[in-house]
Amino acid sequence: MTDDNRPSEMSFKTALDILTHFHIVLKLIKVYEANNLGFMERLRDFWAALNEGFKTEDKIQIQLRQDSFFVNKIRLKFNIANYIVYKSVIEEFLARQIGTLTLFPDMTEDELVRFIVFLSRRDLAKGFSFERTDEELHAGSFPDVQLKKLPKEEHIDISEKSAIPIYILGVHHLKDLFESQQKSMNIHLTRRWIQSLINHLMSHEAFLIGLTNIKNFQEYTLNHSVNVCILSLALGRRLGLTRPELIQLGISACLHDVGKFDIPNEILDKPGKLEPEERAVMEKHSHIGAGKLARRKATEEIPDAAVQVAMEHHIKPGMSGYPKYARRKKMSLFSQIVKVIDYYDAITTKRVYRPKTFTPEEALKLMQKNCAEEFEPLLFKAFVQMMGVYPVGTLAAMNSGEVGIVVENNPLAAFAYRPMVKLITDQMGRKIDGPVIDMAEQDPQTKKFKRTIVKALDPEKYNIQVTDYLMATVQ
Repeated sequence: MTDDNRPSEMSFKTALDILTHFHIVLKLIKVYEANNLGFMERLRDFWAALNEGFKTEDKIQIQLRQDSFFVNKIRLKFNIANYIVYKSVIEEFLARQIGTLTLFPDMTEDELVRFIVFLSRRDLAKGFSFERTDEELHAGSFPDVQLKKLPKEEHIDISEKSAIPIYILGVHHLKDLFESQQKSMNIHLTRRWIQSLINHLMSHEAFLIGLTNIKNFQEYTLNHSVNVCILSLALGRRLGLTRPELIQLGISACLHDVGKFDIPNEILDKPGKLEPEERAVMEKHSHIGAGKLARRKATEEIPDAAVQVAMEHHIKPGMSGYPKYARRKKMSLFSQIVKVIDYYDAITTKRVYRPKTFTPEEALKLMQKNCAEEFEPLLFKAFVQMMGVYPVGTLAAMNSGEVGIVVENNPLAAFAYRPMVKLITDQMGRKIDGPVIDMAEQDPQTKKFKRTIVKALDPEKYNIQVTDYLMATVQ
């Protein structure tokens, strides 16, 4: 019998290798057949990592606890380098209500292949129960595999559909929060809303990022603040921030533009270029917002970080930009994060004073061009990795003649140009409510990709509301 109380002798590197190779084979089996040479090479990498672990352990356990993985009691923390691995395997576990996967050393390579094929079956991803999965597992001759159900207290049952009211609630909450500034700001409710966002991001990051394509011209500052909060939290998770740090970041992102509510509308919404004196008034919103939050910080539990972000989110890496103040020599990390997100959401939103609204793809290209001047380079690189070559919400034309909307990026670097796309027109250009297709899918006969994106399109030119299609995928 195994002594479950003894510490693991496995190295951290071996534990991480096991999870990484597990992620890779789960992704590849959805693209290739089990006898594909590329899949088998990666499967053998996974097999080698497991055997390295079995040198010191009498079983390998991969366990999900809340939003962290443990491989034989070794905790593997989120960070930018392995975020995609963790997110992908967490999604696999949550979809199947798996809390612990245990592999035993008598397992053969053939059994491992069959188990990976079994685990990746698409019909198990929807409309199934853990009990059915476990029953089929034992019926399928897997003597050296054991599953344990995710404990009820740790099971996160969050659907994409429930993310929509969460988004709308955020806009309404901020409206109430900002309108009641003269009385009090219910930061406790803000904190609870952000905790819900963090939970949703864990299971449905791509869908929530897609919702940030909602652009409400009439309620720009509110809509913008919610979008900046969502994208900042998503980026913060990839950077390995802890949950308490994410909550502080979320509050800071929500409140970064609170000073704009004291700027006259005739300046905020002026159709033309601002005069120098008007520009000076506009730039005061950073000072105004920071001052408001500082005055309420002690009584309403507003974090210090929120004051810093309100002050610093228009400052550039060399401390140029605005406002100018002499004491600080470097922006806070939260301010750097919010600055990148604020810039992206602003230029992808239609405004009366800006003749050009950038598509997500165009926005990333512009930001790349201005990166050295505007952003901290490593932070911007992490943002680009998060958004993908074709960010969620991109309207894409394919070589098949079809048009679709990107709904999720492919986590494998080799398939960065092959995201998941919802078809919205057929090959003749007729509008359809098409399926979500995997751009990495190959023709089994020719082994060539069935579709390839040839260019991104501007939804405005085709009178297409991207978020209507994204939300339709969960109806």
